[in-house]
Amino acid sequence: MNYTLITGASKGIGKAIAIEAANRGMNLLLVARSEQLLVDLAKELSAKNVSVKILAADLFDADASKKIFEFVKEHSLNVNMLVNNAGMGFYGNFDEGDLQNQLNVMKLNMDACVRLTYDFLKNSDATQRRYILNTVSTGAYQPVPKMSIYAATKTFMLFFSRGIREELKKKNVYVTALCPGGTETEFFVPAKMEKVIKKNAAFMMLPDRVAKVGLNAVMKNKSVAIPGGINMLGAIASKLLPHDLVVPVSGSIFET
Repeated sequence: MNYTLITGASKGIGKAIAIEAANRGMNLLLVARSEQLLVDLAKELSAKNVSVKILAADLFDADASKKIFEFVKEHSLNVNMLVNNAGMGFYGNFDEGDLQNQLNVMKLNMDACVRLTYDFLKNSDATQRRYILNTVSTGAYQPVPKMSIYAATKTFMLFFSRGIREELKKKNVYVTALCPGGTETEFFVPAKMEKVIKKNAAFMMLPDRVAKVGLNAVMKNKSVAIPGGINMLGAIASKLLPHDLVVPVSGSIFET
């Protein structure tokens, strides 16, 4: 019996991916910091006649990935899909914010993603098809003033995803980078971006739509999935235009 491992599964896009996966009959291993939120979600999803396992783990912990895959072995779970969804960001000028917060963004968005991906590949069945879906962002396509570290980590995730995709394609591993734009989730509260979200409310997407796009893309072995026509156009423009033109525009989106 195959399982899909989803990090950051208790809220936002991660929760939406878990719900969409359960709707498709996929068994789940849900990971997040809040055990109670995981318990509540597991009760909801178990009613869909799928197996749901939960594990409360803090991905800031260097041993978190090891803990997760020890749990996988202990419960004899065959995890054939990894969804690296957990992530964070902080809004504001780099030199005016707390340095530790920025280092934490790097630790979660990059280090945890790399550790989990590595351990997944080492601890999953190489004789069957495997899937990796990384929740990235359209912020990966250009520098983003006031979210410079966040955007830089997402660029890392995008390049990491595309690089290992090429390395792993002969091993029957599908790797997809899901690059949503603004999505209506709890992400923006700890990021202190309430005013920015209010300003751009008309362009925000619902997480269930993002989840559908992401799962469809990884199952079809697409390298990148960008939900929404406006987000797609923005990503294309960021590729074609010089950064000297693109960066002020991306910065204006985050001005309040």
